[in-house]
Amino acid sequence: MPISLYEVGHQLHHQLRHYKGEPSEMSRSFMIKTAAILGYFLQLHGDCIAEAAGGRWDLITSVPSSTEREGEHPLVRAIKLLPDIRDEYQALLRRGEQPMTHVLASDEGFEPIRELDGEHILLIDDTFTSGARAQSAASALNNAGATVAAILPIGRVITPGFAPHVEQYWKRQGASVFDFDVCCLCQQ
Repeated sequence: MPISLYEVGHQLHHQLRHYKGEPSEMSRSFMIKTAAILGYFLQLHGDCIAEAAGGRWDLITSVPSSTEREGEHPLVRAIKLLPDIRDEYQALLRRGEQPMTHVLASDEGFEPIRELDGEHILLIDDTFTSGARAQSAASALNNAGATVAAILPIGRVITPGFAPHVEQYWKRQGASVFDFDVCCLCQQ
């Protein structure tokens, strides 16, 4: 369930691309804004997600980085800025042996860091393009014994020129103004 849709080159794309950049005042500002989007959305709609998932999650984790980077992934740092959810966060996955791409999911693309035993997990990702990476992460968690209650990407990439039905969808979505108060699960 994405928080927001975006087209490449637009504002949310710029933010989600650059909050992961080299440490700078701009990347720090974008990280804070990314955390604020996530935190505010969960505050307003966490109960809707839990209800749709059949219950609240026990833990929150994130999809690991697609590139090697030093230190924590910026999404993890953003999550840890949020007092309401930072204590629920645990790193549960690392890159696996199986190669994967942004368009090809793999059950072995990620592997669990520790044993899992029935935990219900909210899986957070910053950007959802094809869903392959989030699906690979969810599969690894499920195969290890957990249950992924929901996948929550901050931004869902839409490419209107991909196909006529995608362009029609984008036009319908663009006809309304984004509103945090509107939840696609409960339609309120």
